[in-house]
Amino acid sequence: MATDGGSGDAGDEQAPVRGRLGSEDKSVKVLHGLGSAVLLLSEYWRSVIDGLRPGAAPPDRVQALARAAASMADNGLHKTAADLFETASFGQERAALWAAVCCALVVRLNRHGSPELQKALSYVSAAYCTLAVLVGMYYLFASGPIVLLALGIGLGVMHTATRT
Repeated sequence: MATDGGSGDAGDEQAPVRGRLGSEDKSVKVLHGLGSAVLLLSEYWRSVIDGLRPGAAPPDRVQALARAAASMADNGLHKTAADLFETASFGQERAALWAAVCCALVVRLNRHGSPELQKALSYVSAAYCTLAVLVGMYYLFASGPIVLLALGIGLGVMHTATRT
């Protein structure tokens, strides 16, 4: 242990500890959590639809999802958000949402990165998550009680990743 202010344990104790990004940006954290929930629900519904047998009548829950998606498609705001979502992701909406959620987690878990870069990446991924929530709102409407689980996991993961 150095006592002259040089490198050693004593010098480390005096350095200010910077918390993880976003502890003060609660709205960005919520948007990241909602984006995570939409990602979880979209993957859930993808697995349900992929598991359907060809030619078999879809179950009621899949029909409810189709009705919710059709009712949202008529909304002008949803159409605009869907077009912007597709354009921003270069036609790869699923991959881009995965990237945005993973980027949000990496930024929140990284204590030592550049604060300006982390904040910019956090806001960009929050904006993309907002588009994903607007476009994937029918997942929230058609999922029933599962939506509570997805919201809890999404918001909980972002809260835990941000805790200092």
